[in-house]
Amino acid sequence: MDKKGQISVEVILFLALVLLIVLAVASYIYTQNHQNNVLTATRLGADNATTELGMKNLSMVPVRVEGIEMTGTENVTILIHLSNKNNQIQNATLTSVYNSLISQGYSPKKNLPNFVQNLTMNTTTYGKTTNYLIKLA
Repeated sequence: MDKKGQISVEVILFLALVLLIVLAVASYIYTQNHQNNVLTATRLGADNATTELGMKNLSMVPVRVEGIEMTGTENVTILIHLSNKNNQIQNATLTSVYNSLISQGYSPKKNLPNFVQNLTMNTTTYGKTTNYLIKLA
């Protein structure tokens, strides 16, 4: 029996299996990377806002971003925890987050033009739509 070509078929099957695994893992990694990019832009926007508020108003008690919490997979809620929250701080923080997301290429929507209460954003990756709600806790 002639066994020429048997090794090449096995190699092709092995490479096809490896490629299939790599593609499956890559789609998961891409989705997680996308969510991390949104979270990073949110964090930078909130940090920039609190820093700017402290620099413009020296008599103001410093405000810190104490944490950011993300929950959900298709409907993602991002909560920004601040050490102090009033209307001025809330508006400045969410406006800065809005500008940070815009600079990263996203298209968030402000829900109210004069006073920002939260931000919403829809993104699509691999045909899957993710809805984001960004607000202060």
